[in-house]
Amino acid sequence: MFELLFIFITTSTLFYYYLSYRRSRKRLYELAAQIPGPFDWPLIGSAYLGITVGPTKMCDFLVQMLHTLSSPLRAWIGPLLFVFFDKPEHLEVILNSQSCVSKSYVHRFFRFEYGLLHCAPELWRVLRKRLNPSFSSTTIKNFVPTFNVQADKLVQYFEAFVDREAIDLLPKVSSYTLSAALLNLFGVNVRVNDTEYIEQFAENAEKMWLLMFDRIYKPWYYPDFAYKLTPSYRKEKKRIHKLQQLSIEVCTARESMRLKPKQYQSDKTVPMPEILIERLERITFETNEINEDIMLQNVHTFLFASNDTTSNVIATTLLMMAMYPDVQDRVHKEVTHSVSNDVITIDDLPSLQYLEMVIKESLRLVPVASIIGRICERELQVDNWTIPVGTEVFIPILKLHRDKSIWGQHSERFDPDNFLPERCAKRHPYAYLPFGGGIRNCIGMRYAWMSMKIALAKLIRMYEFSTELRLEDIKLIPSLVLLVANRHMMRIKRRKLR
Repeated sequence: MFELLFIFITTSTLFYYYLSYRRSRKRLYELAAQIPGPFDWPLIGSAYLGITVGPTKMCDFLVQMLHTLSSPLRAWIGPLLFVFFDKPEHLEVILNSQSCVSKSYVHRFFRFEYGLLHCAPELWRVLRKRLNPSFSSTTIKNFVPTFNVQADKLVQYFEAFVDREAIDLLPKVSSYTLSAALLNLFGVNVRVNDTEYIEQFAENAEKMWLLMFDRIYKPWYYPDFAYKLTPSYRKEKKRIHKLQQLSIEVCTARESMRLKPKQYQSDKTVPMPEILIERLERITFETNEINEDIMLQNVHTFLFASNDTTSNVIATTLLMMAMYPDVQDRVHKEVTHSVSNDVITIDDLPSLQYLEMVIKESLRLVPVASIIGRICERELQVDNWTIPVGTEVFIPILKLHRDKSIWGQHSERFDPDNFLPERCAKRHPYAYLPFGGGIRNCIGMRYAWMSMKIALAKLIRMYEFSTELRLEDIKLIPSLVLLVANRHMMRIKRRKLR
């Protein structure tokens, strides 16, 4: 008798709290019901759609599904409401709205919650305002000599792989991007010449982001207590520790170099702009706007953001040119014609217009991020739909960049002419979002463009790249950075210098 009474009371209590929970979210459910979407099962919602899809098929699955369904698209994953938008006019509203500045709930899976990439709006506004000058045109033009030196080292490093079997160039390129970041953004030469360490660092980071991303489409791992019981969590902790070790080395090296407040005043007529680490130090140790933990998390963040993203774009652009020798030849001709000596200057970069088109097209087909997410913190009107508070708003950039209504019937083909000025003028500015857009766009766009153009120009001038891979064979793996499952496998041949 007592057992039956206990079961009745427990069931009644749970049912009461469930009804209370539903009533508290009544507005959310009413507005969500007006947005089209697939059938939702109790508890798991729409998660069943991708539950049997492996990592290498997930991108194709999502893109094809979104191609056949309307936008916006509603999907429930457990108690979370996801709404997908891919119309440029809608994206402009969302990405410029103060209601959608917070990053998605799932961003917390990538840790470093106080880093600029993932932090809450209040901290983000402080960091963005203070760190913006470190990525201004005035500041990054001082990085050109370092980019040249490190790119020359990369060219020399590639010499060891000339006329050999195809190799994966991505970890090799990381020796350039990470070394340049350590020198330009952090002002230290820690590990700069240790290519083996840098390649291992890049490989570790890639595996770490894959582990973290895998959690997104396993909603039963969303609660931290459940995830911490899994082997994935234990592997993740080890990989995070390896990533953090380099950040600690950077901060230790900076300890002895740190400028005292009175030394910030330079006797020079035109003082050198403060680099990233100097501004982080200033707002940590002088103004106390952030603490040392937040500073360290931002070192983690910028080590990743300046390396993983840029190295992937450089390697992918080389792969595209290897697939399309005529495009590669045209880039080579432009580089040899536009750059008169071994040093690429700031004035040379605007003349590399076709190279820029090739990079942009590579970013269109293989964007750095396949999808970005925001939390709607206040009701937002987007065309005919009202997005309720608490909605996870997602923008599938990979699908947007291949949308036939925007890019034409051959949107899956590689065509740098997509970025001819006259074609760009006809497209909505939010039809192409390689670095995000709106209020919370990428702080390091100028830095990335300079880094990529200098490295690619030097590599193409010296080497010819070839591959057996074809664009239709490429399989993509969603992660914090979109990855090529086939790897960036290429052969290298030395060009005959004229």
